[in-house]
Amino acid sequence: MKSRWLRVLALLLGLSMIAAACGDDDDTASEGEDTEETTEGTEGEGEGEAAAGGTVVFANEQEPDGWNINTASSNLLALGQLTEIVFPAAFRTTPDFEVVMDENLLVSAELTSEDPQTIEYVIQEDAVWSDGTPITADDFELQWMMMNGSNADVDTATTAGYDRVESVEGSEDGKTVTVTFSEPYSEWQSMFTNILPAHVITELGDGDPVVGWNDGLDGENAPEFSGGPFMFEDYRPEQSVTLVANPEWWGPAPNLDEIVIRFDVDNAGIPAALENGEIDMAYPQPQLDLVDQIDGISDVDSQVSFGLSFEHIDFNLQNSHLAKPEVRMAIAHALDEEDVVARTVGQFSDEASVLQNRIWLSNQPQYEAHGDEYLGANVEEAQSLLEEAGYDCSSSPCTHPEDGELTLRISTTGGNQLRENTQLVLQNQLSAAGINLTIDNVEGGAVFERFFPESNLIADQDYDIALFAWVGTPFPSSNKALYTNDDPTLVGSNNTGYQNAEIVDVFDQALVETDQDAAADLYNQADEILWQDMPTVPLYQKPTFLAYRTTIQNVEDNASTAGPLWNATEWSVEG
Repeated sequence: MKSRWLRVLALLLGLSMIAAACGDDDDTASEGEDTEETTEGTEGEGEGEAAAGGTVVFANEQEPDGWNINTASSNLLALGQLTEIVFPAAFRTTPDFEVVMDENLLVSAELTSEDPQTIEYVIQEDAVWSDGTPITADDFELQWMMMNGSNADVDTATTAGYDRVESVEGSEDGKTVTVTFSEPYSEWQSMFTNILPAHVITELGDGDPVVGWNDGLDGENAPEFSGGPFMFEDYRPEQSVTLVANPEWWGPAPNLDEIVIRFDVDNAGIPAALENGEIDMAYPQPQLDLVDQIDGISDVDSQVSFGLSFEHIDFNLQNSHLAKPEVRMAIAHALDEEDVVARTVGQFSDEASVLQNRIWLSNQPQYEAHGDEYLGANVEEAQSLLEEAGYDCSSSPCTHPEDGELTLRISTTGGNQLRENTQLVLQNQLSAAGINLTIDNVEGGAVFERFFPESNLIADQDYDIALFAWVGTPFPSSNKALYTNDDPTLVGSNNTGYQNAEIVDVFDQALVETDQDAAADLYNQADEILWQDMPTVPLYQKPTFLAYRTTIQNVEDNASTAGPLWNATEWSVEG
């Protein structure tokens, strides 16, 4: 079963810069710091009285292959950005990465006891599913039972937090939910998102909720229910699905009549589709030519924002060269990350900068820069480290008496112009230190089979250096899966094969630390260990690019996993 991180990464495999399923191209709440954002055009233009009615056509980067976002088989970012306005959630992430209670669903969510840790949720009295059935503790209990890892037959994207819950109990006609933990879990606000109706899931499984959960929303079985302001309607595979207002929604009503989600407009076709009116909005990963073309369309505005995803290179520690920490550190010293930024994301925003932390991103208040000694190319230090490891660098490439020439393959999503440019920059920089890079790409998202083979076996990996991006949430504990693995023969999300008991201990301490400042310090300690061991090198924070017609009002990107539809109830269309 593939991990949540791999599935979330697959979403990014959508278009250009981050990772790529298409080819042309998987944290403690922040304190509300503003995101670093540049806006082209006018954000929130025309904020007077909202016009009622109208349609917005949105080009989505990837079509879901299933609709239960909580399963590993369908846990795609592109789906999560749709279900954000369909399925209820206890907490949501704002554009400034603050985690806030959803007041449409809940009256309150409070820690009522620390020993044992107990959370009490009070559900709004008028909160109902689209068939009129009240949203109750039964729905919370279903999510816990399906995601706690106790039943191996259940397909679940993650067990984080749910595996620490002792009981979920309802009272006050199910409108009060009491969740009792068997051991502390500091990131409890990350739980109970994309809640599904227990009665419908059970019906979809002909009385078996496990079957309904695993299979009831597969393939073409788009949900016919909603607990949010919108609901799915008229799904046409490989073409589109329509979001319409949920008639039983008790919160602020959407202004629009519908949002049509198009799956049949590829990245290259977006500028033309915007220009000829075929679509009204798109959220592609930015490429320079794409951004330039869209900037030239007079009735289209755009926003570039920096979210919670970051570009990095990963080292396969099964490689005889890369198994040596001196080689990994030599590569980091030979790189000029500032030059990499200037030739990639620096083309879109002057806010782009080198990333020096793998756990926190630069627009989160917990961020600490730990990679100062690696800033700028230091060929002399790189070669000194290589010679320390037994390499002869008197000619290029350097050679090792047992492992031969220091020649390494670098692989990424073929067709992604920015990534391919990055490879050329890295190739040139490393050659100066006697490190030879050969480019070995696979078109689009197919390259991820090399990093994360279907067998999940480390032995089946087929790469030396991987270039792609991870996308995160405000909850940093999910990073643990990227750098640890209980079984060293398996990949999971830890595609480097890196093992260090010290970092496992630090992550585990952070997970039970209820003091948020102390937890942030522990996660920064984890990043410092990663700089010492260097299984990966962070490069830069990934930008998002949102393009939309000027007639659409109140558009604001949410560069977390929520995406641009997060406030779609507020959108309106002029004219």
